[in-house]
Amino acid sequence: MKVRKRKLQVGDELGVEWERWADGQAWRLKRKRDFGDVDPSLAIEAAKNAARRMGKGVQVVRDRQFPEKYIWLQFADGKIRAGEPCPCGSRRLLRLHTHFVKCPECGAMLLQGQPGDADETDSRPALRLGQVKGLHLARLGRTGDVDVYRGYGEKDVGPVLVLAEFRVDGAEQELSPENALERADRVVTIPLEQLSDLFDISAFSDSAASHWDLVF
Repeated sequence: MKVRKRKLQVGDELGVEWERWADGQAWRLKRKRDFGDVDPSLAIEAAKNAARRMGKGVQVVRDRQFPEKYIWLQFADGKIRAGEPCPCGSRRLLRLHTHFVKCPECGAMLLQGQPGDADETDSRPALRLGQVKGLHLARLGRTGDVDVYRGYGEKDVGPVLVLAEFRVDGAEQELSPENALERADRVVTIPLEQLSDLFDISAFSDSAASHWDLVF
């Protein structure tokens, strides 16, 4: 089957029964097995179409290590903009992690958009982080409720400097490749060639393995 590159028509869900994964849990879906032999970007659009049909919110991104094979998605009972109350009217919302909140009044889990997001169903920091391959990060310290990291990786433009902030969750779990995407709060990438006049960029890749707190 030829991979389709075009965008889907409004409402097209690729013939997938998305309700199977609309239980509020995070799911990793595989190309061919779960959503057909199409580019994962089309599956992402199809999942958003399904969320609109079901009146739900959905966070869906490509898998970082196998972006051409897998996507991660998680449906919520609904979605709200930053600053909005729960549809039940309650303004007391408990944050589960960066993009999801829970209403203690009605029990709904909601996808909460961030100010300035072009599409509030996307996790922009997670998407930016997922675009970086061969990621090496060293922890610089903690500022408020985020851990700050710096390092390097590879994108289509070549080697990039990566500045990333990860939200500290209530359980104080150690940051790992498995939870980095959902905890990403801010991600900035800068092509290293733009910084070559400032410092020796080879110092990043030449650093000993022990220098890096996260490698994935």
